[in-house]
Amino acid sequence: MSKVLLFISISFFALGIMTAKADVSVTSDDIETALVEEFSAQGVDDEIELEIFGGQTSFFVPQAKSFKLMVSNLKFDEMQNKFSAEVEVFADGKTAGKSSLMGKYYPVEEIYVPARNLDKGEVIQESDLKKIKVRSTRIKPNYVTSAEKLIGKEVKRALKVGKVISSKEVGEEILVHKNDKVNLQYKTDRMQITAVGVAQEDGAKGQKIEVENTHSHKKVFGTVIDANTLEVDFQ
Repeated sequence: MSKVLLFISISFFALGIMTAKADVSVTSDDIETALVEEFSAQGVDDEIELEIFGGQTSFFVPQAKSFKLMVSNLKFDEMQNKFSAEVEVFADGKTAGKSSLMGKYYPVEEIYVPARNLDKGEVIQESDLKKIKVRSTRIKPNYVTSAEKLIGKEVKRALKVGKVISSKEVGEEILVHKNDKVNLQYKTDRMQITAVGVAQEDGAKGQKIEVENTHSHKKVFGTVIDANTLEVDFQ
């Protein structure tokens, strides 16, 4: 049996107080705002997005001096993200309209996506990213959504503006490319020997790649230190 959380409460959402009578329109945005505030009052701390698919979501109130929107009997199921509630509009202290609502609510998160189209090989900068809000249920485990995990990474596949980035589309910046000439450092506790080599494959910082010593033509493995230097395993 699914776990169901049930909350019943009454809250008022003040829409306006006027000195003279005027026609008033209570919109679906007003109702959603009141519902979100009631969710918060009942302990739902996450930012949420509502999808209402049952009930009246707008009201017209003619010639009122003051009006309020009341949300009552809020019930929600945290396993299925369903909710129901009663809404009632009061004008000058009297009921001007009411409705039973039902729908779904979704926690949302802020994530980072490209602020512009990015080509393969570009290194992502802070200015290349922007924040958007998406439903948490739409964030897959392989998505990379934080700025900290994106800034400084190299684009492995072209990225489109506003599209969520997957882990296959970015990676460590390639410092040494295949066929690049690099300095080789052979180190021991007592000495250091340098030589010139040619990279046999691409490599990011800290990655071990194959390189050929141009003097001996021997192929060895070295760790990428920077774009010009590899530290070779001394044998």
